[in-house]
Amino acid sequence: MYRTVEEALREVYKIRGVRMEPLNNTAQICRWVEDKGVSRGGGDLTQAETHANAAMIISKIERVLNRYELAAVECKYSADLSGIVDITAYIEEQNKGVNLLICDAILSNLFTGLPKKTAIMDKYDISNGYLYRQREKIKRVVAALETTAILKLQDEFESYRIIDKAEENVTIML
Repeated sequence: MYRTVEEALREVYKIRGVRMEPLNNTAQICRWVEDKGVSRGGGDLTQAETHANAAMIISKIERVLNRYELAAVECKYSADLSGIVDITAYIEEQNKGVNLLICDAILSNLFTGLPKKTAIMDKYDISNGYLYRQREKIKRVVAALETTAILKLQDEFESYRIIDKAEENVTIML
């Protein structure tokens, strides 16, 4: 069980990105040692069970979120940046006045740090001020998508006990 939605998303998408290892010679030796009574380290779940658990959580995420929120979550928590196209389409629907090619480059910069801001300015022949204004517009839209996604997932994850319920008592530090 995870503590927060963000932690669950981070772990689930990290697990999805890891390849399932075949039962090679080392794995066969480990299995033989376990059969002889030597306990293995690590968690309670096997690798296959961990991947199945992650796939189940990802299917819940895909069921709850719309395509734009899902794209924002996948771009942030996984290495798959194919959702940038969906986020750009959403920004175009909102009519935020951003050039689509510049929007794609800025989104890529927000999620991965590449291309660098100077490379974007040079490629599209724009000033630093213009890039800053466009970047702030895009950041606001992406932040709104991420926030709505996390709020939707909070209730869903609590109902399925994927995360701990939010505590009623909040301690205020003075």
